Amino acid sequence: MNKISKLNHMQRDSTNNIAKEKRSEPRREKLRNYRIEIKFVGKPIYQFRVINVTAKGAGLLIKDDSAFLKMIEVGQIVEADFISPKGTAPSGLYNAEIKHITKLDMPEHKGHQLVGLSILKKVYN
Repeated sequence: MNKISKLNHMQRDSTNNIAKEKRSEPRREKLRNYRIEIKFVGKPIYQFRVINVTAKGAGLLIKDDSAFLKMIEVGQIVEADFISPKGTAPSGLYNAEIKHITKLDMPEHKGHQLVGLSILKKVYN
């Protein structure tokens, strides 16, 4: 069963009601051809567009009707193959934890959810 959470990356400053970023490092956005592949035993390989990435994790854009969303839940550990077109980090196979599954309300991402991955460790073959 999916556990859907709300993003809590922004925190309001009570003195002037301005949103402040809570992330510890900046995210690279507007990535071209950066993707992640995730495979479960006996299932097809799922490939997703990465919409933001840091050395510690990534945000995946996934269609609302994707069967993948029925197979995951917050806290689950998956093997994620980070495929960077320029070989920039992170690149390669990692164990990653699903940190959140968030319905997106932005018009440019209508019909999609954001799945946040946190990198745990590199997997060496």
